[in-house]
Amino acid sequence: MAVYDLLAPYYDAATGDAATEVAFIESVIKDAHPDPVALLEVACGTGGIINSLAGRYRVAGLDISPGMIALARDKLPEGTPLHVADMSRFELDARFDAVFCVYYGVNHLLSFSAWQGFFDCAYRHLNDGGVLAFDTFTAGDLEVVADIPETVQQFGENSLRIRVRASGETTFEWDIEATVQRNGKSELLTEVIKTVTFPPDQIRDALSERFTDIKIIETDGAISESGNRIWFVCTKPHSGG
Repeated sequence: MAVYDLLAPYYDAATGDAATEVAFIESVIKDAHPDPVALLEVACGTGGIINSLAGRYRVAGLDISPGMIALARDKLPEGTPLHVADMSRFELDARFDAVFCVYYGVNHLLSFSAWQGFFDCAYRHLNDGGVLAFDTFTAGDLEVVADIPETVQQFGENSLRIRVRASGETTFEWDIEATVQRNGKSELLTEVIKTVTFPPDQIRDALSERFTDIKIIETDGAISESGNRIWFVCTKPHSGG
């Protein structure tokens, strides 16, 4: 079973309204591209982000979880291209003006070679002048969260309990327990999700081998109250440029 398949039916309720995320990623793309038309969201989950963008752009989504893609398919306009695939090695018969990944999706790739695979895939699927944008966890932010015994979130009759622990210098494991009401009974769903983070300089250097106009943006909205969220935005150069 793919990561997040068990939790897919409860993902939207647990994450809440995506309006702020949609507004930010759209502004980042439009700042970097004069007239984006076709957008691909990698690690699109249940499709909440691209569903909000579908009325203004030609959108597509990709995720490794069949459960997430099934929910996205029910939510998005009929005919929206959706793909079950690994974000570090996918091949689609399409090109885009922007490829983006939000909610720290890239951190689920557990080696830097896999991160580079994602960068290569994004490059191949972008039109000249196209934009790659994604956010990452920082090690410092994860270390702060790992020092917290647990976080508990209530969503309706269901609850979500998360414990984060370091399992290496750059690897962190998320122990997730969801207590959900299903068929009149309380059910406990558990999943352990691994994430890996790398230094911003290392990420920027890898991007510079493929892309130009690399920007690093720090915003609020990290997973800890004291942390910042790190975004990378870069452009595929024009042929011969």
